[in-house]
Amino acid sequence: VTTDLLFEGVHFSERTTRAADVGWRAAAANLSDLAAMGARPIGTLIGLGLTPETPVNWVEELYRGFTECADPHGAPILGGDTCRAQSRSIAVTALGIVAPDRVLKRTSAQPTDVLVVTGTLGDSQAGLEVLLDPVRYRESTESDRARVIEAHRRPRARLEVPDLLWQVSSRAAAMDTSDGLADAVLQVSGQSGCGAVVYTDRLPISLPVRRIAGARAEDWALYGGEDFELLLAVPASVAGALLEVLNAAGVKGTAVGQLTPGAGAFDQHGLPLRPPTFEHFTGQKNPSPAS
Repeated sequence: VTTDLLFEGVHFSERTTRAADVGWRAAAANLSDLAAMGARPIGTLIGLGLTPETPVNWVEELYRGFTECADPHGAPILGGDTCRAQSRSIAVTALGIVAPDRVLKRTSAQPTDVLVVTGTLGDSQAGLEVLLDPVRYRESTESDRARVIEAHRRPRARLEVPDLLWQVSSRAAAMDTSDGLADAVLQVSGQSGCGAVVYTDRLPISLPVRRIAGARAEDWALYGGEDFELLLAVPASVAGALLEVLNAAGVKGTAVGQLTPGAGAFDQHGLPLRPPTFEHFTGQKNPSPAS
């Protein structure tokens, strides 16, 4: 069971996110949490907080986007609740099922494990930046802008990955990259009692992101978040086989680092990875407007 809250002005705004995309992203965030624990979805619940001024069409579009994302994965809406509120909010609970010996945890990694990440990183951050400041990125090609905007508005949970993983490995730790790759590495290594090294020159960054981000590409890949890719820590002896299985299934897989004895997560130059720049209850402000 997993749950996730999205608030207007914190997680989405009409400036960048259409109602259908809000629904899609709400579904994807929860399905990604199930994927990160190796679970297969079986259903969802939605709690909606709505202002009196909210158009009915906005609600209908939100549900349309949600079901477009969730239904193909066997996660139908089973129920929920609605409530009058001062701002729009969506609380989703997703239910999944997984065999006890196939639960993916953040605590199962060991020193010398290889860190593998799916997909490409930084795409969602690039899409957000383009949406927030279209004038700044007007020189980028239309196809590059369209690709990263789609990645931001319609991320895809990696629900197919756990079954592929267990084909080659009997042990793994995992977490999704919803708060950035650096945070996922810090969480998995720290909760497993390990250190970590991430090779930033190996980060899977798409050409559109590199062209749009320029010198900030690696930073967006490490800290941008909301890509909903999976970070997997697996024994070194199976890392190569895992990459082959992932790529054969059409899922880009990249070995980006390894776990080490000791503590702390660093890049290959010895610089420490930063924790997330936005924490809800620390008083720190979000470095960019709501997505």
